[in-house]
Amino acid sequence: MRKFYISFFAILLSIIMSASVFATSLNDAKKELDEISKNIKETKNELNEVKEEQDNVRKQLDEIEKELEAKEKELATVEKKLAQTQAELDNVRQELAETEEELLKTQERLEQLKTELDEATRKAEEQEQLNAERLRAMYMNSTSSYLKLLLEAKSLNDLLNRIDMIIQMVTYDQQVFDKMVEYRNEVEEKTFACARQEEQITQIKNEIENKKVLLEQKEKEIKDTKNKIKKQKAAIEAAQNEKEALLNQLSEEEAKVRRELEQMEKESKELEKLIKELTKKSQSSNPPNKNGYVWPAPGYTHITSPFGYRVHPITKQYKMHKGIDISGSDISNKPAVAAADGTVILSQYYGTYGYCVIIDHGGGISTLYAHGWSTTVSAGQKVKRGDTVLKIGSTGSSTGPHLHFEVRKNGEPVNPLNYVSP
Repeated sequence: MRKFYISFFAILLSIIMSASVFATSLNDAKKELDEISKNIKETKNELNEVKEEQDNVRKQLDEIEKELEAKEKELATVEKKLAQTQAELDNVRQELAETEEELLKTQERLEQLKTELDEATRKAEEQEQLNAERLRAMYMNSTSSYLKLLLEAKSLNDLLNRIDMIIQMVTYDQQVFDKMVEYRNEVEEKTFACARQEEQITQIKNEIENKKVLLEQKEKEIKDTKNKIKKQKAAIEAAQNEKEALLNQLSEEEAKVRRELEQMEKESKELEKLIKELTKKSQSSNPPNKNGYVWPAPGYTHITSPFGYRVHPITKQYKMHKGIDISGSDISNKPAVAAADGTVILSQYYGTYGYCVIIDHGGGISTLYAHGWSTTVSAGQKVKRGDTVLKIGSTGSSTGPHLHFEVRKNGEPVNPLNYVSP
């Protein structure tokens, strides 16, 4: 930039000195400007590289974003499954607790039944012993003993008493027998109940063992699932960190591009200032043009980008387009002609304009022809309307062969279509 200012003031100094040394001074300054132009061209290439790098970073960010979304969906699914497994595990634990409680109650009932069985067995044995003794006594006394007992009665009242006693004895014997049968039945029932309780206990124990196995399986499943979630979260966090790093890198690259663009804008403003100064100096020897203007690209009338605000095709920024772009399928290397008579005040490679020619037509009006492959005139040269000044090309900040044409009034861009028409 320091070299630019040196060359800029050198140009102004040469203009002030005299018209005779005007072209020579510009040619001397051309070397300095060429050096600046090379730097600008390198900056443009760097800008394109940054743009490509930005595109690559954006693609990487898109891929990471998709991967992150997939991981988040997968994690949500696993967490849902984990919640379901945890609920199932809680149910198994509850069932296991209930089963163990039922087993405890069943074991208590079994112990109670065994106690009752022992008591029933004891009573049955005692009753059988008593019944055996009564049978033995009845056998020893035989049935005649009851008859003899009645015949030995001394009175009617004694007879009735003896009959009542015999009835009580028979009733007692029957009760002893019935009690023995009852105790035997109770022993059988208690024995069956104990066997059934023991069978139920065995079944409950098997259920407990099965539930314990299921519980262990569920616990292992939860442990494996948690480990899987942990790994997935680690992968997501790594992707997020990578994304943040890429975003930081992208921000740095964007800042760099913005600085480059600001520098280019500064060069454009310096060009406007230069045009104003050169135009002001040349007005004294070049009166306002009276011959009208011609189309600067003979045979090519297609305007690809008009005058006014637009999205820049390279920088992608919404900014002012200070001229019109004229293009055609075979326009490369075709001549760009002077729109009117005038004096060439700049003919060189000029930054983002590439090879550029500026003609002063007097009255504060100048025209600019940019992006050529080469220029065909020199600074200080007089040209006539229709003279070739440039070979149309694609140098500087350009996406393809075309002619960038500007009309400036007192250095400020105006709509070229107010002066020329296809």
